[in-house]
Amino acid sequence: MRTTIAALLIAYYSAATAWTQPDFAGDAQLTIHAFHEDGTPVKGAKVTVSFNQTENYWQEGHKFAAQELITNNAGTVVASGKTTTGWISYAATKDGYYRTYGERLILKRNGDRYEPWNPAKEMILKPIWHPIPMYARKVDTGIPSFNTPLHYDLNVGDWVAPQGKGKVTDIIFTAKLEQRSELDYNYTLTVSFPNRGDGIQVFNAPIHGSELRSPRYAPTGGYHNEWVQTRNRRSGQMEYGNYALDGDRNISFVCEPCWMKKAI
Repeated sequence: MRTTIAALLIAYYSAATAWTQPDFAGDAQLTIHAFHEDGTPVKGAKVTVSFNQTENYWQEGHKFAAQELITNNAGTVVASGKTTTGWISYAATKDGYYRTYGERLILKRNGDRYEPWNPAKEMILKPIWHPIPMYARKVDTGIPSFNTPLHYDLNVGDWVAPQGKGKVTDIIFTAKLEQRSELDYNYTLTVSFPNRGDGIQVFNAPIHGSELRSPRYAPTGGYHNEWVQTRNRRSGQMEYGNYALDGDRNISFVCEPCWMKKAI
């Protein structure tokens, strides 16, 4: 009896699955325009367009049908394909230029095709000028202590003694924490610059776009000598403040002792 019931359940599940998962493939089309920074078209750029071929985009092993097209004299390509979800991604590249990624396109199904039909997307390709070697240091560290100014040496990449091996103060971090419980707290981080002419400013560098995400040159003005980030929460409420884990947010700062402008 159990075997019979199990067989019936399997048969029912298979039939239901077959009925609820029809072929969702539909037609989609888009036009991509590639431009120089000055607005003139980029001829001969290779544009790769990928049409999602998996019913559930997030499922493991999802597949794409990719096309490679070359822009014409007007810097334009028209890509047509079939997709099961309306999710389309695209990128452009050309010798002498940084690779550029387009923002993922999400179309909606309407009958046998996805709309809007043939949307126009623009991409700015930034030329590679005269790249020079640069040096970067990744530091993964926490705040050694709260409610006291902590001095940091950019050249050494460490806190100034006695918290670390640093010798010259470039930046001062002051973290204040009032924690009433795990989900009830006030946190403030103040980043300040003690040396004249030093400062910080925030700029947006979208993840989708050129591999050269930051401006070619650090700004010559508009820096602030203090930057404050806050995180606050009350028990039973959502966190609030100006702190944000934003992949598009980047920071430029200038430190005279380093004799160079830096962007992170």
